[in-house]
Amino acid sequence: MRRFWSRVVVLSLVLFASPTGPLAAALPVYVTFWFDTEDFILPEADDAAMRLAEMFAARNVQATFKIVGEKARVLEERGRDDVIAALAKNDIAYHSTYHSVHPTPSEYCRDLTWQEGVSEFIRREGAGLGTLRKVFGVNASCYGQPGGSWTPQSYAALHAFDIPLYLDETSHVNVSDRPFWYCGVLNILRLGDAVIRTGWTDEEVKEACEEFDRVHHKLLGEGGGIISIYYHPCEFIHRQFWDGVNFARGANPPRSQWKLPPMKSPQEQEQAFDAFEAFLDHIVRHAQTRLVTAREIPSLYPDRVYSRPLTQRDVQMIARAFRSELSYVDLGGKIASAAEGLLALAQTVAKAGGDSEAGDVALEFAYGPASAPQRFVTEGTYSFAAIREAARELLDIVQQTGQMPSVIWVAGEPVRPEDFAVTLAEAVASGGLSGDVALRRGELAAKKYVADDSPGLWGWVIFPEDFNAPHMMAVAKLQAWTIKPAVLRKPD
Repeated sequence: MRRFWSRVVVLSLVLFASPTGPLAAALPVYVTFWFDTEDFILPEADDAAMRLAEMFAARNVQATFKIVGEKARVLEERGRDDVIAALAKNDIAYHSTYHSVHPTPSEYCRDLTWQEGVSEFIRREGAGLGTLRKVFGVNASCYGQPGGSWTPQSYAALHAFDIPLYLDETSHVNVSDRPFWYCGVLNILRLGDAVIRTGWTDEEVKEACEEFDRVHHKLLGEGGGIISIYYHPCEFIHRQFWDGVNFARGANPPRSQWKLPPMKSPQEQEQAFDAFEAFLDHIVRHAQTRLVTAREIPSLYPDRVYSRPLTQRDVQMIARAFRSELSYVDLGGKIASAAEGLLALAQTVAKAGGDSEAGDVALEFAYGPASAPQRFVTEGTYSFAAIREAARELLDIVQQTGQMPSVIWVAGEPVRPEDFAVTLAEAVASGGLSGDVALRRGELAAKKYVADDSPGLWGWVIFPEDFNAPHMMAVAKLQAWTIKPAVLRKPD
């Protein structure tokens, strides 16, 4: 039935919605432009960034410039107040301290625990963020990893940095090629066909504009959405990326030996800027389109599961959903992650058998477990009193630490969170909140949204040959407890 109505919506748009029609106008399509502003070696890259910033200012719109900390420092050192002022008229975001200078985030977090990785990311990347804040006078609106150097521990650091959005393009985590929540941070990370770029020829610009129109129309049919468009200021002027010239395949020469990348001819540079400007104008003039920066995006995707307490009807929906799959649950306009679902069930069970009936459930965010358990039981039958006490202990741990434990202790025995979640779900769904409770087995289906460690995941040219990170991706899968789609706020 859902598929049928989706076809009806798309058909209605095709038949009845004109570019300025009331139906289409009610369904927003947002576009965010972002520039990884990273090349602190080639001085001409400073002027390229300024030229792009001024393009947006001339059209009374803004882009997001994700700036490397060392780039901000070098701009100040070179006395480029004109570049800093031009960039400051747009949105300022963060793109690591040194970008490709080894070790990059994936390299230094590769073998660390969750807590060690969080601390090390804060130590290393907090330095560059401090420089960015000093030079531009604002906190970063978002973060995105350098190249393919993604790490799960960065998300807890973003909370510490007060940065609510992760904006980039990578395949480490993905939910249906649309915005999602992971570790309590909104992600515009993998949008599939909604990521559009143009090349530098007239034909490539034409094709990119046509692709934009097609995706724009598709998103209208989905009820709105966001298109992500990204570039690097340096790619408008060089023939090879600055970091590939110096740091490819693990190379890490001293600063005195850094090389300048080869540059395009003046004619080729003008052609690149002209092509981008034509693409930008097509989008700026497009009906039913609104350009937004990273600073505006979080308000477009509010997490409604925290806007008001969950009802017992919501809890029952979670329990029934967990019976078939341990993953996020759509409660109709608000979505609970697997972790949020478990905590909602635990609150209901913790209150059972008391003087008053279980009421609404107010949630607090919790990270997934820091590690997988080494020992746990897989079967057993427990009194409901023991299950209830374990639920209360789980809630107490989460309240004190902000993180799910690796095991839940039930009558002195270690139980995996996955098994405890489906056991609670069965008890709540069946009304079995008394008597004996049999332990059930569960697996976190939400782990499928986090990539497995594989050579293709680490294809960035900067990584050393044969780089892999199996431990780090295992840590990332533990945080799949927190993953869920983000829901676009409809216009008032």
